[in-house]
Amino acid sequence: MSRFLMLILFLVSSVNVIANPPEVSKKFEKELSKHFGSEIISKKKIKDLSNENDLFFSVFKADADLGLVVLTTAKGRYDKFDFMIIYNTNYEIELIKILVYRSDYGSEITAKRWLSQFYSKQKDELKYGSDIQAISGATFSANSLTKNVNRINKILKEFYSSEK
Repeated sequence: MSRFLMLILFLVSSVNVIANPPEVSKKFEKELSKHFGSEIISKKKIKDLSNENDLFFSVFKADADLGLVVLTTAKGRYDKFDFMIIYNTNYEIELIKILVYRSDYGSEITAKRWLSQFYSKQKDELKYGSDIQAISGATFSANSLTKNVNRINKILKEFYSSEK
């Protein structure tokens, strides 16, 4: 019986972003409203892109397409963190926001100024340490975030180039 309880506890503690803990969901909705300047934002899940680690949404207001938003996770040295990426209608990054950072180390990646360097880059693949500035004390988290942004960008590029 105790093994069964241990298994249940392990499974419950390892739930991923799809479970959308209330803290993540509230921050996600708040940041969407804040970014687009309205609480009347609609989103529709893009089922062809979403999976167990990434949730992709089309975002619109009334009939106007505002772009895309992705809710995903990355792994720092010890803990995962939840973040969102907002893309405009040209699939360019407008905002990256760390929603929940769970680790005691590496929280420097949550700084708006550091995250803003992703917005102006137009390369297919960003390299941590050259295209994206390295951060002392946040190497694992910053590198993981960069790799995940590259991965999401690649998914979007492949999906929308095949759609045309």
